[in-house]
Amino acid sequence: MRTLSAAIALTLLVPASGAVAGTIAGRVTLQASGKDRTDASNVVVWVEGLHAPAHPNAEPRGEMKSSSKRFTPRVVAVPLHSTVEFPNVDPIYHNVFSVSGGNRFDLGLYKSGASKEKTFEEPGLVRVYCNIHPQMVGFVMVVDSDRSEVTGPDGAFRFDGIAPGSYVVHAWHEEGPEVKVPVTVRASGDAPLAIAIDVSGFRPEAHKNKYGKDYKPPSNDAEDERY
Repeated sequence: MRTLSAAIALTLLVPASGAVAGTIAGRVTLQASGKDRTDASNVVVWVEGLHAPAHPNAEPRGEMKSSSKRFTPRVVAVPLHSTVEFPNVDPIYHNVFSVSGGNRFDLGLYKSGASKEKTFEEPGLVRVYCNIHPQMVGFVMVVDSDRSEVTGPDGAFRFDGIAPGSYVVHAWHEEGPEVKVPVTVRASGDAPLAIAIDVSGFRPEAHKNKYGKDYKPPSNDAEDERY
């Protein structure tokens, strides 16, 4: 899908002639009403179908903590068949769940200091919530690739050790559509490509609990402190 309302700015850097590997590097920009945002955090960028892990012997794992009634980090990217840990570091209970297709799960109620995990067997976006605290929203992007990153505020990303050839780079942000950008890594030279993700049309929507119902307000302060 080529969506012109979304984009990334990226530059392909490759080593001098004779080298066997290059680099895909660049920067994501988020645009609202024609202006670039100063913060381009939490964009997932990955190279489609590239199965060349940076550390072949490492088991692919991710982590998303429940902390201060928020998910930290808010966005995690992992390869297909990876496991994500969901530790609870709050002094209260949480119930982490998702109803995202084949990756749906429900970790049940668990207390402070406990951790549960989920292995994701299908590619795609997993929207993660807590069944107790509606403000807790997170995203796990499961990608069919061993090369992915989540951007910081500057929107920068970099993939080293890429063999010369043609690739498709994906970029996704929670407030805009996923973008696919074809790129070519050559044995020498560079190939600049600039695109931006348009987030102007984003409108936040309230989500339901794991039963498909509206969240109930806490009955009293004591209950809120427990949960």
